[in-house]
Amino acid sequence: MKCPYCNHEMEKGLIHSPHELNWIKGEKRKLLAQSFLREDSIVLSEFSMMRGSACLAYNCRNCKKIIIDYADEAIDLNYR
Repeated sequence: MKCPYCNHEMEKGLIHSPHELNWIKGEKRKLLAQSFLREDSIVLSEFSMMRGSACLAYNCRNCKKIIIDYADEAIDLNYR
């Protein structure tokens, strides 16, 4: 995948966490960030007791950007 910012080749990898991965609107941290408590959140990977959470992402080492395309439900590695 080519970086949309600098056009260099991006590396495919993953974002991993022992917790659910969410995107939440705004710039302030939320105490209760779980998706079931916030209707404006986007779940990138649901929590799994056995596997944690992980989603596919692309890293550009040149301009230091990470891209997560959440249009494809296959980003959530717990559902592959």
